[in-house]
Parts: sequence; C-alpha cells; structure tokens
Amino acid sequence: MCYLRRVIPLTEATLREALRGALGARPSHRIAPGTARPAAVLLPLFEQEGEAHVWLVRRPATMRSHAGQVALPGGKIDTADATLLDTALREAHEEVGIPRERVDVLGPLDEMHTITGFVISPFVGWLAPGTELRPSTTEVARAFAAPLRVFLEPQTGVLPWRGWTVDGELVWGATAAILRGFAAIVRELAQ
Repeated sequence: MCYLRRVIPLTEATLREALRGALGARPSHRIAPGTARPAAVLLPLFEQEGEAHVWLVRRPATMRSHAGQVALPGGKIDTADATLLDTALREAHEEVGIPRERVDVLGPLDEMHTITGFVISPFVGWLAPGTELRPSTTEVARAFAAPLRVFLEPQTGVLPWRGWTVDGELVWGATAAILRGFAAIVRELAQ
C-alpha cells in the first residue's frame, strides 16, 4: 500500500478543495504558440468505494493517430472552442459522454509538448456523484477507472516507455507524464 494513502486519505473530502487551492495557487507551465497543434485533455476524478479514481480510455486500434493507446479524454482544439478548457470539456463529452455541467473544474496542469506535434493542455475536474460514462465506440475502445493511488506508486519500465500497468492496460507516454505531474501535486498536499 502506498505510504501517502496512510498520510492523507485519497477521497473527495480530503482532495477536492485541497486540489482546487493547490492548482489555483501554482503557476502552471505554458508553452509558447508555435507549429505544434493545440489540444486539451480532462483528468476526470471521482470517488468510488471511498477512494479517488480517474477515468482513462484506450483508443481503438483503427484510429489514425494514437491507435490502441491509453489516454485521458481529450483531443484537438476546434474552431468552435473559445478556450482550451472548452476543448477538454467538449472532447470529454464527445468521447465518454461526460456532460460539461457534471464537471467541477479544479484547475490546469502544466502544458506539455508531445513527439507527435501537439501541445497538450490538461485540466483537472471532479465529476458529480453518479456521473455515468457513455463511451463513443468510434473514439473509445474501452473506458476504465483507475485508483488514483496507483499513480502515486513507483513507475515501471524504462524511459520513454516508463509508466504503469493498470487493469491490464499500459499507461505510458504523454498520459503517464501528465499523471506523473499530477501525482507530484497530490504528494505535495500530503506534506
């Protein structure tokens, strides 16, 4: 069992407002616009059986890019999106059916540049109790919940494949980097 879990219970009661404060108080790293394509993802948290979890998706093998990979719900900015947060919320709704009004946005994480030519803007959100997912079969092969504590444990593998195996799925690459950064914030809350 993770040491951190014994210090701070990973529940909505202990994390939600603490995360809002921590994310609001820290300057998030932004990447200057360039030739990379802007994209955004939602790190959707919820409580299940007294423990914080995050929703992840595995992309279908038939997708043009990121086929078969585990990811957070999200994608490229659309001309109708006023902000990158709008992109993250729209994509989460399109991909897994999370209604915008069921997400309490807690704040942004650091942007990151990917080797595939994107700059990803991640946002952390807490889902209202009872929010059910309705995955789009064209964009999601599988949606699954992972306990947040898993991402506070040491990673496995060798760079650049370092990540975690969760529920039989390999979480690596940009998704693992986003979760690693988020886990660092959660650890800081415990100190």
